[in-house]
Amino acid sequence: MSLPIPRGLPRTVLRSYGTVQGPPSATSLASRIPNVLIEATAATAPRTNWTREEVGAVYNTPLNQLTYASQALHRKFHDPSAIQMCTLMNIKTGGCSEDCSYCAQSSKHNTGLKATKMSPVDEVLEKVRMAKANGSTRFCMGAAWRDMRGRKTSLKNVKQMVSGIRGMNMEVCVTLGMIDQDQAKELKEAGLTAYNHNLDTSREFYPTIITTRSYDERLRTLDHVRDAGINVCSGGILGLGETDADRVGLLHTVSSLPSHPESFPVNALVPIPGTPLGDRKMIPVEYHGGPSLCGETSDVHLNRWVSHL
Repeated sequence: MSLPIPRGLPRTVLRSYGTVQGPPSATSLASRIPNVLIEATAATAPRTNWTREEVGAVYNTPLNQLTYASQALHRKFHDPSAIQMCTLMNIKTGGCSEDCSYCAQSSKHNTGLKATKMSPVDEVLEKVRMAKANGSTRFCMGAAWRDMRGRKTSLKNVKQMVSGIRGMNMEVCVTLGMIDQDQAKELKEAGLTAYNHNLDTSREFYPTIITTRSYDERLRTLDHVRDAGINVCSGGILGLGETDADRVGLLHTVSSLPSHPESFPVNALVPIPGTPLGDRKMIPVEYHGGPSLCGETSDVHLNRWVSHL
């Protein structure tokens, strides 16, 4: 029995399934699992010298085998029943000068979103208290702008927010666009736990999604964050029109960094009317491919697969 293929869906994102005809033999199981995956699940430390071909072999492994391998690997390093509740707050909405094709906060798109000034420190800390009372142990803040150049007052306020959150015995992460070495050091001194700066997609596909910020600029920001001793949170978005090769490319870039991001968020595009990608259809959950499981549009679902390979 074959399932109908939704119109417009690339065949490359589909997984094949077979019927159960009896216990699998050791030979048949081994033929479905690439050696690189077997070696990775047996590893005791991450590696950063992955080839794109190796990443592709892992990506194209049958989904059930990937699910089993990722769970086995996760249990080596983490309590399998432990989760972390995080609260995300947008502390500065709209008016961003970037042209990210998926983003409603870009000033270059007509989405009807009204730009606001940055939220006051006291207002943010009150939201933090509410989040902690509701069980969150990490508070994340995002600001819609390109970078922190010329934003000394904003940086000062963000550092006060970070210090205030850490004073409540909570972790704190921010996403503030591009930052330089000195700004990263200041955020580290204020107590910042993690910095989110997504690569979004592969280097090859990236220019079709964003033209106002280069791929290398994003990588430099990750370098500044890492060198300052701040945890890196960097992932991507599915459903932008990318191919499987682009997803492999993103995974290869991240897995080949000097050290892997502590968090690798994988998001699914929610098309926003008024953006260049506003007419795209959301990809169905059952057709998400590769070793990363999708969350929604925020960085709440963190995949630990790349973090340990």
